[in-house]
Amino acid sequence: MSETYRAIELPAYNTNLIKAMLGMRLTEKTKPLPGSSQLLIRMEAVQFNPSDIAFLQGGYNIVKSLPCVPGFEGCGVVEAVGSDLNAADWVGKRVVCFTQQDKDGTWGVYFVAELHEVLLAADNLKPEQLAGSFVNPLTAWGLVSVALQRQSACIAINAAGSQVASWVIALCRQQGIKTIGITRKTETLQRLSETGFDGLVSTASENWERHFNDLAHELGCTTAFDAVGGELAGQMLNNMPPDQELVVYGGLSGRAVSGIDFMQLIFRNAMITGFNLNDWIALSEPDEVNEAYETISRMIAGQDTDPRIQSIVSPEDFVKGIRTYLGDMSAGKVIIRF
Repeated sequence: MSETYRAIELPAYNTNLIKAMLGMRLTEKTKPLPGSSQLLIRMEAVQFNPSDIAFLQGGYNIVKSLPCVPGFEGCGVVEAVGSDLNAADWVGKRVVCFTQQDKDGTWGVYFVAELHEVLLAADNLKPEQLAGSFVNPLTAWGLVSVALQRQSACIAINAAGSQVASWVIALCRQQGIKTIGITRKTETLQRLSETGFDGLVSTASENWERHFNDLAHELGCTTAFDAVGGELAGQMLNNMPPDQELVVYGGLSGRAVSGIDFMQLIFRNAMITGFNLNDWIALSEPDEVNEAYETISRMIAGQDTDPRIQSIVSPEDFVKGIRTYLGDMSAGKVIIRF
């Protein structure tokens, strides 16, 4: 008799997130075997990200054959490897994984990974610390690399209460780059006042654009990172000094980037670019990615960033976990422990 394992399965996309969640189910699947160059990972912990939520709604760029197990990242222990891999190098080792391939994802007890989808994890870190140590930190690393290439003295980032923003602050601090945070909620602004931003702006304030314009020109902010889209993206770009670049890496608002003053593009050398983690990894040398992750692991161990975990749930409570996360993303991540 074949061995089975528990996994969260998505039978159909639904733009109505409530219906998408209620349509999902905890199911039993046949335990897979790794292919010749694959690793079988027994998952320990995964977390919810905005990209996961968009995926459930069919609103993300990654589309999989359904039904499927969602989940783009997580951590676990390698249980078996294919014939082309040396078992001694992998079996029993804890790894972090990231995938956006058309196959079952990480929200299950088992996940089959390709070699390029895993990185060895530091021995001194717990599964809860590792569950979200791939997507957000490496996204921040890639974004800050853009600022370094542009020799920006200061960057701005919206969704300033996010985990990506927390990593951007920490990495910019190491590089001597000043930071301006933009957030929607006044209460988030109060919490962020002690996190190391050189300037903070709440879009709830009546004259927030003028405040941001003053800060951007005072600190020389020529690079901005946008996780929201909509008119906020245009408002950021319009209020920065010349030779500015807006790097779009998310779309939390669900709306197209808008409101950009064409005069900025023509006469002030403004640019709009996009950032995709998959592309950044593919274009980077493996040693560069490994070095980045080793630095990130040391920063996690040294508590250089605030991981902010608001809840840990079992697979049976995954709907409750998603609801908790959606209720206040800035309060911290929600993790599933297997």
